[in-house]
Amino acid sequence: MAVKKLSKSKEKKMQRKETLAALGEAQMKLTRANEPGNDHLAPFQPFQRYTRNGLELNIECVHFSNISETDFEKVFALLEANMKKEYEASTWGWNEKEKKAELREKNPWFLIARDSSQIVAFAHFKFDFDEDVEVLYCYEVQVVDELRSKGVGKFMMQILELVGARAAMKKIMITVFKHNPRSVHFFKDILKYTDDETSPRYCDPLEEEEYCYEIMSKALRTMATGPKTDPAKEPVTLKSMCKASCCK
Repeated sequence: MAVKKLSKSKEKKMQRKETLAALGEAQMKLTRANEPGNDHLAPFQPFQRYTRNGLELNIECVHFSNISETDFEKVFALLEANMKKEYEASTWGWNEKEKKAELREKNPWFLIARDSSQIVAFAHFKFDFDEDVEVLYCYEVQVVDELRSKGVGKFMMQILELVGARAAMKKIMITVFKHNPRSVHFFKDILKYTDDETSPRYCDPLEEEEYCYEIMSKALRTMATGPKTDPAKEPVTLKSMCKASCCK
């Protein structure tokens, strides 16, 4: 009996060591991904411009520490125009001061689309842990009203999926208001996201109706690179990475 107990004890220690090693490796991924000087779009040159449906947009990805106050205010103005009523209709409510603080906290990144100098779309995201899993969490993706249904939002999300995969994140996640059917349709039916295991319907099924949101996710496939390839410098083409019908 003593031998068996010792064996189980060793097995538990080994499992703990493996878990700690995995967490350490994951933390290193997050640290590398969150370096403010990173140019996450450098490997994705075809995705730095959006030239479809009569649009010519320039796309950039910037760490919060590098975004100007003018651009931050433009981003917030777009968020407020699109989402203030949605937040007011939820149990969360709308608080301008708190929303601005949320956009700034915990090492955020911004993916910004410009038409000339005008910001017409943005995504607010972070490289972070969720339940000890390294993820790219998209907190907002917003497009000006006049450019909706022109593929801009889908293009922005495709970029985030590529950036997350390049950074070796396990999945991309997003929170969606349940009372926003257009958003639910966009993520579930168009982008093929599914309910995450951390969504209320799984983690609190008996009280699911008490929640105004659901959490969705999509698994990311780490980009394969050869032993002598620097993944940060290897170029990516539309045909090699984008699986949408328009890129085939």
